[in-house]
Amino acid sequence: MELTLVGGVIVGLGFLLSMVSNLRLLQSIVFFASFSGTAVVNFGDYGMAPDVVLLSFLMAAGVLSGRLLSPVQVSRDHLIVGFLILLFAALVVISSMFNGAIHGLVSIQLTQTVYLLFGICLTLVLSIEFSTLERLEAGIAALRASATFISVWGLFQGFCYYAGMTYPAFLFNNSTSHFADMYDQRAAEGVVRIASVATEPSFMATSLMIFAAFGATVIALDPIRRTARWIVPVVLTMATVALSTSSTGYFGLGVLGLLLARRRPLFAVTMFGIVAVIGGIWLASVPTAWDALYNMTFGKFSGGSYVERSTTFAPAMELFARQPWFGFGWGADFSYSILTQMLANVGVIGSASFVFAVAATFVASANARKRFWTHGSNLAVYAEAAENALLVYLAESAVSGFKYVVADFWCLWAFAVAIPSCLVCIGDEVRPLVSGFQAWRPGSIARDA
Repeated sequence: MELTLVGGVIVGLGFLLSMVSNLRLLQSIVFFASFSGTAVVNFGDYGMAPDVVLLSFLMAAGVLSGRLLSPVQVSRDHLIVGFLILLFAALVVISSMFNGAIHGLVSIQLTQTVYLLFGICLTLVLSIEFSTLERLEAGIAALRASATFISVWGLFQGFCYYAGMTYPAFLFNNSTSHFADMYDQRAAEGVVRIASVATEPSFMATSLMIFAAFGATVIALDPIRRTARWIVPVVLTMATVALSTSSTGYFGLGVLGLLLARRRPLFAVTMFGIVAVIGGIWLASVPTAWDALYNMTFGKFSGGSYVERSTTFAPAMELFARQPWFGFGWGADFSYSILTQMLANVGVIGSASFVFAVAATFVASANARKRFWTHGSNLAVYAEAAENALLVYLAESAVSGFKYVVADFWCLWAFAVAIPSCLVCIGDEVRPLVSGFQAWRPGSIARDA
């Protein structure tokens, strides 16, 4: 066991915040959710991520405070979506138990199932914790700060390469987990691929596109938010994705462009024009940048990760054909599409439960913002922003795989559930849904700032 340098800081931070500020502890979970290349503690070939440690502090704080049960105001749709998410978790466990009894489960299936269940737990806990406007705004601020830091650190990684400096990977790329060393790649001779704090470029791009989609939607729909506080992080994030040489990121940018053009076509053209100018400067400045761009886009159809990813689809469908109803248990298949991955691992029934949970999230969000647009316009904009971010993430997952081991998706899902719930509760101006209703609320310390 090895406690990393940054890990020591995170443990100290978690301990301090668990005692003095529950809200800041929540923010730290969101901030570090995308740090997939960072380990607090390394156990052999497993690196414990910051979000695991910080959530543990949150749970411990709730136990020690003795305030796990406190009134909480949530919408009926929030409860329905939460139930559907729990149903999906239950079916994942049933699939694993069923296959374990028949075929036996290998150790990797157990660990991957734990990763998935942890993510589900994180979504449920955060969706409740962010059930008030104050805490929701704090969580969004943490999401924005995280994307800004990841972008700046990624650009610093590129600067180190082109300036001939040693990149301090020991700080945020210190995990010994499988594939965590893929942060150091080249797109072509003389062109570095940016991964920042993630395990590899596509993980970073997928993480950054969460805020890029959320933030771009906010400033597109809400003129009041068109300030440096929002515009600078959004442009910085999108520019970093453009410079990352990640085809997953480019695909996500394309999907986001279509979503924005549907509502604000002129804004979409302006935003992506700025990103294109930044990309053009990069292409003109780096001699082999054109080769790198080709290798990471059209060149992938004849070789590279596209060919490698596409070869995983057929084996996944073979597993699905052999056991279509419950699949072979989570972790049996690692194909690079959320569609084939779901079908092979949890079959039709498990996949359908996941689809219902996600669909219910979209329906609840759309209904809330249409019903209460004038009562809470800021939250209504946030709701649509979360919808777009979730759509972009799922689209990326369809072509590059479901990165469920990273906490960023589960935080995004929590926001997508909590925002419309908060909007409904503010619009209705109601007390808790049921008189005297008590919700399990880990870490329910005083709502301090």
